Amino acid sequence: MLDRKRYFLHDQALLGAITASLQRSSVYKPGVSETNRAALRKALRTSLVETVRSYTMPVSEETHVNNISALAQRVSAECGPCLADGHLRIGIAQKALNLYLKYLWCYGCIPTPPHCPFDSRVISRLPNQTSVCWTRLDDLDAYRSLVRAAEQVAGGQSLSIWELHAYQRA
Repeated sequence: MLDRKRYFLHDQALLGAITASLQRSSVYKPGVSETNRAALRKALRTSLVETVRSYTMPVSEETHVNNISALAQRVSAECGPCLADGHLRIGIAQKALNLYLKYLWCYGCIPTPPHCPFDSRVISRLPNQTSVCWTRLDDLDAYRSLVRAAEQVAGGQSLSIWELHAYQRA
């Protein structure tokens, strides 16, 4: 029974992360069919599951940023023709991975993730970053700037814990 419960929790975490990352993010080219949209969701799901396997132990920030980039590249290679700009933007990839990790961490399945999900709610709390739109973010250096700004606000606390408190206060 425990395996069925874990499967359910992982499935809900994936569904929540993918839905939150793709809705209202203008990720698809105009006129993309529902079949192609489903293929994108499936590709993102598969890539997330593969990526998260390495998070059973703490992961360095460099490895995490590389995983975000690799996730965007894998999904882009598989689904580029149906994506706006022809590729999955870094902002969408980071939101999907960071939110999936947050769910798994909150469920007690993995250690504390290196980063939090950066979305409009989090970005609005960061100094000199409020003009950044996570759905348009397409550069790893800009992503790293968000991380540095969040670290300043977090004051030495892990970004995951800081964001969890910030989410509850919102």
